[in-house]
Amino acid sequence: MNTVTIGIVTDCLSLSIREEPDSDGKVIGTVDALSELMIDEGASNEDFYKVCTEAGVEGFCSKRYVAVRPKG
Repeated sequence: MNTVTIGIVTDCLSLSIREEPDSDGKVIGTVDALSELMIDEGASNEDFYKVCTEAGVEGFCSKRYVAVRPKG
């Protein structure tokens, strides 16, 4: 069974969710500071997390602005 990793948006007021794991990727949504994101670590890369927002938007966001909640 896969464990879901939860991230919290930090160090910004609004975080862009992008279509691709690229800082030039099309913005498909935004999330506010302190929002929770579900992280798919298997589809993430060195700089971007693959995430799903509470509103159901799936895309990529910069790891720099997401604090991973400790498991357990």
